[in-house]
Amino acid sequence: MAALANLSLFGKQGLRVLLGNAVGAAEALREQLEAHPNLTVLNGENVGPVTLFRVYPPGVDTFTVKQRERHNPEHREQLLEHNAFNRRVFNRIHDDAMAGHGVALSMTDCYRTTDYGEPISALKSYVLSPFADEAQMTAIVAHVLQALEAVHAEGEKR
Repeated sequence: MAALANLSLFGKQGLRVLLGNAVGAAEALREQLEAHPNLTVLNGENVGPVTLFRVYPPGVDTFTVKQRERHNPEHREQLLEHNAFNRRVFNRIHDDAMAGHGVALSMTDCYRTTDYGEPISALKSYVLSPFADEAQMTAIVAHVLQALEAVHAEGEKR
């Protein structure tokens, strides 16, 4: 009923505009994520409002790590460490969001399974707001980078 009501209210063209805005905002987010050496998009080939990405500690080559983690069982421990790192970054982002600061993202514990059976976790942005714009995507990236820096600094203190 809700879909029919929206179709009646916005019409086909109106719904196309709303979907196009969501996809455009998600694409802007992907471009901004890929511009940072510690962030990598996992579903860049998909068109849609969902962006799955991973955060890596400084010094990790994000151009090659995805393939090594996914296909090479010798990198199992590294994958698990990076999964835990992404969980800590997500927890930091989530805590900030629940305190009224930053952005709300979600996380999937198994974006995909490696060839050797381990789950690959990922942070997730799901753009649905008709008001989403490039400035908000910039704010998401900035908050993720702040969380990355905080988590990395905590790890170095240990």
